[in-house]
Amino acid sequence: MKKIFALLAIASMMAVACGKDNNDPKPDNGEYVKPIEIDGDFSDWAKLDSKKVAASYAVSDEENPISALTSVKVYADAQYVFIYFKFDKDQIEIGSEEVPFHIYINGDNDESTGGFDNVQYKGSSTDVMMEGFLSDGTDFASYDPSVSIWVEPDPNDKDANPEWSWSQILPMGSGVCTGAGKDNEYEIAFVREMYPVDTLSDEFTIGFDIQLGWESVGILPNAACTADNASGLAPMLKVVTVK
Repeated sequence: MKKIFALLAIASMMAVACGKDNNDPKPDNGEYVKPIEIDGDFSDWAKLDSKKVAASYAVSDEENPISALTSVKVYADAQYVFIYFKFDKDQIEIGSEEVPFHIYINGDNDESTGGFDNVQYKGSSTDVMMEGFLSDGTDFASYDPSVSIWVEPDPNDKDANPEWSWSQILPMGSGVCTGAGKDNEYEIAFVREMYPVDTLSDEFTIGFDIQLGWESVGILPNAACTADNASGLAPMLKVVTVK
């Protein structure tokens, strides 16, 4: 509960200063410099050390039809988690309708905690879900999602859904994330300090879901649909924090 009150206090005061145009987060004077600016200009991603960027690419449409999310990259440092992705413009037309986007996180890197197992990701044990919009129906919007934590469903509640059991702790607009997009690309930064369950581990796993009409049209990571894996589930993407 103390963590939740602290998050609400942080959200109410949040005013993240713009970083310098510098991809070294540890300049000589010790001042933190954001390696990625969330401005819809994606050129700074190319300046990162590719060995420190986690990436996932969709399998072909023939292998898995839920394919609108084509690629994703994640870079995490001590202050932020930065996310970049591409989507298929033939399937998602920004400006025609709202575009929901979910981020799922196993923040303690522990498969024995959390839930949402084997629903969209293989053995995910997700602790946190972020739910927001990339588009407001007219143009790109800044991603500023609600944040929910997984709660174990009550076995005595006949209406409980064991595959979807979340408790919202931060509403949309709390400032936990910012986002910007252009054409078929989008980038997000979320503030590590506002992670709602203890602290975000130096190693964690993460997954993404883009939707239309609240139906998933793209999930990453994904895998080929086979007789043994009909839904094409893959493990979530492993991210290692850069220090």
